Amino acid sequence: MLTYLNQRQGFGLTQKLEEQIKGEREYWQHVLQRVIAVIQTLAACGLPFWGSNDTFGSLQNGNLLGWLELVAQFDPFLAGHISKYGNAGKGSPSYLSKTICDELIGLMSDKVRSAIVDEISTAGYFSLSVDSTPDRSHIDQLSIVLRYVSPTDGKPVERFITFLNLKSHTGEEMANQVLHYLCQVCKIDFSECKGQSYDNAANMSGRYQGMEKKLLEQNKYAIFIPCVAHSLNLVSRSAVDCCPVPVSFFSTVQLLYTFFS
Repeated sequence: MLTYLNQRQGFGLTQKLEEQIKGEREYWQHVLQRVIAVIQTLAACGLPFWGSNDTFGSLQNGNLLGWLELVAQFDPFLAGHISKYGNAGKGSPSYLSKTICDELIGLMSDKVRSAIVDEISTAGYFSLSVDSTPDRSHIDQLSIVLRYVSPTDGKPVERFITFLNLKSHTGEEMANQVLHYLCQVCKIDFSECKGQSYDNAANMSGRYQGMEKKLLEQNKYAIFIPCVAHSLNLVSRSAVDCCPVPVSFFSTVQLLYTFFS
């Protein structure tokens, strides 16, 4: 009779199982909400995520786990989750591991990039700024920044898009990497690019084999404008070349930096 009445009310034989699945889903959604909130805050502040270990209760577990422990002091739900799954080890899902954290950062990065690309598509035109810098492992990375007029308030904005690992320092290779990322990955129409700006290095701004020239071959309206800050730096450096004391001092500083790096 109970089974008959349940079926009349629209409840199937798997009602209890469905309720259990729903409860599990809501539980992990609450966990993710807290973890993502901490990740967003750390990323917005530009702070490192991990310390020398990933153990809850350790003073060297880094900002992510440390901030989760702080929030748990005022959040009984998170405190219970950490006490149950905090140091469970591999094979036990907790949504607190480095692997899940990296996946969440990747998903959030894709979402932000997609929003920027949509804005650029709406704005219509954009300009490109590129520079290279080595990371802590001494691998040169190419930073890509796009500048455009915001379609919402009409103000110019600059958006960092990504770092690209440099395979070669030639102008042609860097141009190919930038074009592949913008056109193939981001699906941006490069014909809408109306400007490009780099420093005065030969492989960047060279008029024959530089990145400037290679991009102009793809879009003749991408006018090159040299970086004003870098140009001013070169002028200042040339101005002090006549003074032996500062030249000797900064040469020593450069040698020390090179030695320790």
